[in-house]
This record gives sequence, structure tokens and C-alpha cells, in this order.
Amino acid sequence: MPSKSARKRLAESLSLELLGFGESFRDGLLCPTCMKKFHVEKDFDLYTAGHITPEAAGGKEWTILCRGCNSRFGESQDKWFGEYLRVLKKPEGTFFHAKTKSKYITINGVTVSGRVSVSEEDGAIEVFAPINRNPPGKVESIPHGQEIEIQFSPEIAKHINEIQVGYITAAYLTWFRETGYSWGMQSSLASVRKQILECDYSLDGAKVVDLMSEEIYEPDIGVIVESGHVYPCCLMYDRAVIFPGPSNAPSPRKVEFSAEYQVHLLNLARMGAPYAVSFGGEQLIWPDMLEKEPPHAEHLLYVFEDSDEEAQWLTLER
Repeated sequence: MPSKSARKRLAESLSLELLGFGESFRDGLLCPTCMKKFHVEKDFDLYTAGHITPEAAGGKEWTILCRGCNSRFGESQDKWFGEYLRVLKKPEGTFFHAKTKSKYITINGVTVSGRVSVSEEDGAIEVFAPINRNPPGKVESIPHGQEIEIQFSPEIAKHINEIQVGYITAAYLTWFRETGYSWGMQSSLASVRKQILECDYSLDGAKVVDLMSEEIYEPDIGVIVESGHVYPCCLMYDRAVIFPGPSNAPSPRKVEFSAEYQVHLLNLARMGAPYAVSFGGEQLIWPDMLEKEPPHAEHLLYVFEDSDEEAQWLTLER
């Protein structure tokens, strides 16, 4: 866990950046997920360092979150997303290797309290049905024979919703880590924040798609081009998280992304002032939640499709 001094340094840096969005934010912070406002000094105990990907799965990158959001995520999406990542990163990993085991298994038609695991020594599947953890005679009633039929539902398989939202949460915070409040202060992402806070993948907002590749990608931000529209995205291990853009593109939840969609990785950075990003002539980032007039970013950063062409800064006239 980052030290208090490291947390304070990041909080102060974010606060200076947030000031560019209006004088009302002076000495303040916003939790990037719930958008609750804090005073950097007076409310120091109300915000904390939150890992972008679960620490239990090897996540080292972190950012500022309010304690409420950090606690909520730890009990829901972080827990199950972390378990999934531990399985994903384990060579030959399967649901059998998940930390949380199923509490009940059915053996030859009899359901008992027990668990199924994989031997660390030879990879054999091991079944445990302790007599002292079942009603008297329950284990003994299991029919014996030459064949044993075992049925169970891995606990992690019951939490696909939390895993999907875990991808979205980590991807959203990866963008925030890279581009700061210019990312978070977009009204177009309100639906994504609702997905995250309610831990409900079925809501409209971001979409998670499988990457048709055996490669495992470290989190990286980019843009997806599909059917002439651009969408902010984040490569996240074995999947891509696709966010709504501020332009008039359809919601990614309503789009069937073809196998031919193009992913362009971006090299953006946090700036000391609000900024917007354009890609291929379409808005990619547009921080419209400023508390000053006119309600748009002071600077516009154009990012070109051609990686050999340098990005250009333009100052917008007031």
C-alpha cells in the first residue's frame, strides 16, 4: 500500500489539475468514480489509495479513490475480478484453481458439503466430502460403484457480472491515471460510472469484448475504430473495454464489434489544464463538466492516426 506521503503528493497534484476546471474546485479533489468532492487537507482521512487492478492479483498501479468506493469495490468487483486474474495468469489455470471454492458438490446424485480442487503435486482432481461437515449418514448414502459422477458449479462462474464490471472499473481508472480529470469530467461517462457504482454490467455504458488472441496484454489505453466511429478503449489482459465517446457514435453496448475492428494505442498524459482529444476527426475526450464559462476545455489536443505525425496543441478562442 502506498505511503501517506505518496498519497498526499498525488492528491495535491490532482487538486492543482482540478483547479483548471473552475475556482470552486480550489484545494479540492473529486473521487473519479462517484465524483464526490473532498478537501485535500481537511478530508485527508476520507480518501485513500485504490489499486487499479486488484492487489491480490499482482496489481501495483494505484490512484486516489474515496474510502466508500474503495471499500465497495473490494467487496464486489475487485474480489471476483482478482480471482479471475489469478486464474488467467496461472499457466494451465482453470476454474479449479480459483481461491473461493464451491461449498456443495453432487456425487452420484447425492448433494453434500464438500469441495473439488487440483493437486499441486500431479494435477489430479481431488474431491473432499468431510463426514463431520454433513448431516449424519449423508456421505455414507452416496452410491458406490465403478463410476463416479461429480457435478458442481465453480463459485467464480456465478460472478461473471462482477468480473465484467471489474474489467470496466480497472479500465476506467487506467484512463484516469493516464489523462486525469480530462477523462473523468465527461458527462458521456455518467452511464459507465453508474455501471461501476451499482456493479451491474447489464446497464448501458461500457462494453467488454474478448480479444481473439492468446497474448495477455498489460493495461493500455487506445481507440477502437468500428464502422467509421471511434471509441475510447483499454486493452486489459485478455479483453478490451470499450467506452462511450463524447461524439454521436452509437452506444458501444448496441454495436457488434467485428473481428476487423482496429485498435490504435495512444500515448496521452495528464496535463495541468483541461484538454480535449480528437482522433480521425471525431472527439475522443471532451471534458464538458467545467464549472466556468464557456463550458469547454481551454486546450484541444489533436491526436492523428499516423503515428509519425506529432500531436498538435491549439488554444481555443473564448
